[in-house]
Amino acid sequence: MKNILSILSVFVLTSSIFSQNYGVKWGELQKSGGRLQYVLPISGSNFYALRWAGGIFGSYRMTRHEDFAVSATGKLEMKVESGMASFEGVEVIDGKLLIFLSDLNEGKNHFYMQEYGKDLLPKGPSIQLAEYAVEKGRGRGSFSVISSRDNEFFGVVWEIPGKKDAKDRYGFKIMDNEKNEVSEGDYELPYEGKFSTINEHYLSNTGDYFLSVTEFEPSQEKKIFKNYANYKALHIFHVTPDDIEDMTIDLKGKRIEAMTMNSDNDKVFTIAGIYGVAGKAGVEGLFYLRANFNKKEIVDEGFEPFTKDFVTQDWSDRQKEKAEKREAKGKGEPKLYNYVMRQTEVLKDGSIVGSLEQYYVVVTTYTDPRTGATRTTYTYYYNDVIAFKVGKDGGFDWLKKIDKSQVSTNDNGYLSSYARFVDNGNLCFIFNDNVNNYDESGKFVKGDRLYSASFSKKKNVVAIVEMDLESGEYERKTFFDRKEISAVAVPKLFNIDYNAKEMLLYAVYGKKERFGLLTFNN
Repeated sequence: MKNILSILSVFVLTSSIFSQNYGVKWGELQKSGGRLQYVLPISGSNFYALRWAGGIFGSYRMTRHEDFAVSATGKLEMKVESGMASFEGVEVIDGKLLIFLSDLNEGKNHFYMQEYGKDLLPKGPSIQLAEYAVEKGRGRGSFSVISSRDNEFFGVVWEIPGKKDAKDRYGFKIMDNEKNEVSEGDYELPYEGKFSTINEHYLSNTGDYFLSVTEFEPSQEKKIFKNYANYKALHIFHVTPDDIEDMTIDLKGKRIEAMTMNSDNDKVFTIAGIYGVAGKAGVEGLFYLRANFNKKEIVDEGFEPFTKDFVTQDWSDRQKEKAEKREAKGKGEPKLYNYVMRQTEVLKDGSIVGSLEQYYVVVTTYTDPRTGATRTTYTYYYNDVIAFKVGKDGGFDWLKKIDKSQVSTNDNGYLSSYARFVDNGNLCFIFNDNVNNYDESGKFVKGDRLYSASFSKKKNVVAIVEMDLESGEYERKTFFDRKEISAVAVPKLFNIDYNAKEMLLYAVYGKKERFGLLTFNN
C-alpha cells in the first residue's frame, strides 16, 4: 500500500497544472539528518548528499540516495594518517566519491584526498596531494579544489600568504579523472597580494590551469583599498610547472567590476561581465570579449551600456522623481549597484548567454542603552536578475531585466537567489516568489507593486521564467508551490547536469526534505 501511495504521490506532483512544460518527479518527504551543503549527482535520481549536523560542535554526514531514497549513511572521518584534519571539499570524479582534507602539523600544511566507497566508508588510506611549510609570520594559507567543466580534470590550488611586503606564493596540482598527475608547481604573481585580487581559478577541458587577477594601483593616501578608485588592469595567467604567462586585458578606460570566463581547446577565452568607468562608483553596462591567449590579442569585444530607461524600468514614480532631481543638480544619472555575475555559457553556435543578480547585505547593530548589550542583524537582499545574449557574430542581441525581490534575515539568504538552465531554445530561471504577483491562472501580473518573495505555506510559489534565446522575450508563471510539495524550494542547492539533461531539485520543511528531478531536452 505504501508503494502505491508513493507512486500516486509522484504522479500527482508531476501532473500539476504548474508543471506543464517540464516534468518534475519528486521523491517522498523524509527526515533530513542535517543542513544540506552539497548535492553530488551520480545519475538521475541517484546521488550523494553532504550535510552538517549537530550545530557548532557537529559533524559532516553523507548519504547516498538511490531513486531518491537513502541507501547508505555515513559520518565523514576528519582524520588522516598524521592526525585530525579539516574539511576542504568534496567531488564525484569518474563516479568516485572523493573527500578533500587538510592538516596543519609540525610546521607544514598538508592536503589529502580520501576516497569513500558506496557504503560511505573510507576506501583505502588517504593520499597526500600537496604540502607546504608555514613559516613564522605567515598565515596558515588555504586550499581550494577546482575541476574542468567536462569533469575530465580536477586539481587543488593553494595560497601561502607573504610576510609584510613579501609576495604571496601559490601552488597547484592538476590530475585527470583517473587520478593521474598532469602538472604540478608553485609560483608568485608579479605584484604584492595587497594590490591584487584573484577572481577565478580556471581549469580548462584540456587540463590547462588559468588564473584571472585584478590589479590595483597603490593609493595616494598610502591606504590599501582595492576598489573602483584605484583599479588598474585585469590579467589572465596561464600557469605551468615552468612558467607563468600573462595576458593583460585593457578595456580603454573602463574597469571590470565582475566577470566569468570560458575557454575552448585552442585557448580562446570568452569573458563576459560588468564594467564601470575607471575612478567612478556604480556600473555602466555589460561587456564581452573573445581573447586568443596564444596570440595575446583580443579577437572581438563589445559593450552594452545600461540606459536610463533600463535602469529605472521597475522604479516607482517617487524614485524616478528623486533621481531626476539628483541629475538636475549635476550628481549623475541613475546607476545600478551591487550586481554580481552568476553564470555565462557559450552555446553550440558560439553565442553567449549570461545572467547577473543584485545582491547585498545590510548589517544593523542595536545597543541596549541600559545594559550595553548589542544585537546584530544581517538582512540579505537578492533582487532583480539581468539576462543577456551575445550573438555568434558579436554584438549584444538583447538585454533583459527580470523584476525580483527576496529579503531574509540572519540566514545567509538560504532560500533566495535562483537556479538557471538552457533548454530547447530557452534560457530558464527558477526562484521563490509571492503568489500575489500572479493571477489565478498562474501568469505574472506586472502591477504598481512587486511583492517580495514569501516562504509561507499560504503565499509561497516557485516561479519559472522561460526566455526565448532568439528574441529575449519571456514568459513568467508559477511552476509549483510550497503547499503542493509540502516544502520550500532551495534553488541555491539545485544541481544541473547538462550531459544527462537533468536538474536535481531540493526542498526543505523544518527537519524534513524532498528531492526532485527535472528533465529537459537541451
